[in-house]
Amino acid sequence: MGEKRKKNRGEAAGRFERDNENGEYENEQRKKQKKQIEDKGEILPSMIKNKEKRSEVHAKLKHQKKLDKRKKIKARDAAEKRALELGEEPPPKNVPRTIENTREFDETVCKPDDEELFAGNDADEFSGILKREHIPKVLITTCRFNSTRGPAFISELLSVIPNAHYFKRGTYDLKKIVEYANKKDFTSIIVVHTNRREPDALLIIGLPDGPTAHFKLSKLLLRKDIKNHGNPTSHKPELVLNNFTTRLGHRIGRSQFSWSASGHIPQSTRLYILPASSVHF
Repeated sequence: MGEKRKKNRGEAAGRFERDNENGEYENEQRKKQKKQIEDKGEILPSMIKNKEKRSEVHAKLKHQKKLDKRKKIKARDAAEKRALELGEEPPPKNVPRTIENTREFDETVCKPDDEELFAGNDADEFSGILKREHIPKVLITTCRFNSTRGPAFISELLSVIPNAHYFKRGTYDLKKIVEYANKKDFTSIIVVHTNRREPDALLIIGLPDGPTAHFKLSKLLLRKDIKNHGNPTSHKPELVLNNFTTRLGHRIGRSQFSWSASGHIPQSTRLYILPASSVHF
């Protein structure tokens, strides 16, 4: 017991010394930063202890920034006006830095003149549906242990996806459901997976030979949860896909189109956006 107590005291003393060293180092860094600011002649609001004075200095700095911004805009407009009067080219406008214009070059991005890509489109699994040779027919089912929100989400899918049919899973194995779907000429199967009473994933199976895709669901908001929501109509949908520019995104987009290529003129819109490896719908 005595040895254990000595050991614990030694460890506590070591931790105390390390904490003191870290605290001293942080204090030194703060002092250096404060000295650098004082050398420049600047006073930051965070350096003022009095609350009223601190808020007053903060308001003055904010007002000064607005004035500086207005001066820059006026100077830029005056330079453009002067250049137009003299018949010269106006100075180039500043382009804001965004994720899109600062992104590094990606070799997987599809190009409009990619002959190999278009040749592959004519021979992939979705070409028959997209060429109107087959009408898409979708079977929607659940995992074996369904939840209370699962049926509500499935009813949303049935109202969005044309020619979709619900099949109660029960105790059937997924292989049996695939065999049944092939016999009944279904082109796709959607399995809604639930976890902790919430739909958390979609398994999409292309028939008869694939492919199979797994999508994770997050931030699911049903129509009934939206204030002043509308109701979908029975019109045939048209998909609008944004940012599906990579080869994988192009393939996912074709798979989404294979659900709605019903051979009719589209009369409503479904929007899919692909930002940073996720699909927003």
